[in-house]
Amino acid sequence: LDEVELVLVYAEPGNPLPGERHTGLESAYSYSNRTFESGATQFHLNVKSIISSCWPNLSFEEQMRRVWMTESVLCSAPVEGGRVSAAVCRECGSRYLLKQLALLPNALVVALGSKARDRLRMIGVKDFLEVKSVAPPGCNHRGARESWARIPEALNAVR
Repeated sequence: LDEVELVLVYAEPGNPLPGERHTGLESAYSYSNRTFESGATQFHLNVKSIISSCWPNLSFEEQMRRVWMTESVLCSAPVEGGRVSAAVCRECGSRYLLKQLALLPNALVVALGSKARDRLRMIGVKDFLEVKSVAPPGCNHRGARESWARIPEALNAVR
């Protein structure tokens, strides 16, 4: 935890990728690392690009030790990218997200997209950087990539 400098907060998990199966936490962790390292989807490519822009001279493994990735809601929406009730957002946020952030008080918190931003605000988090979503369709909107360029700038400002 002492190495973590950046917390990336996404909206909620998407659907599993085709063929994705896990036998436990270790297999899920290994699979997740492989998808980010290989750029399995546009989401993974965008996240990898952000992380690489923050630490361009470090290996992927070294970069990943400096990043905590989490969701503002830990359960998937009934329809990928769809609505999650405010009650679920508040409960998940107070029960899990706030506790994760408390473990990383010196890290830069980044809300990736308006759902993550709104959910952080809903649970009372005030100090975070807001950028555009890294997942489609938000990642394809005008200004998305430019907003992600603010992350390494903000990270350098807090170091």
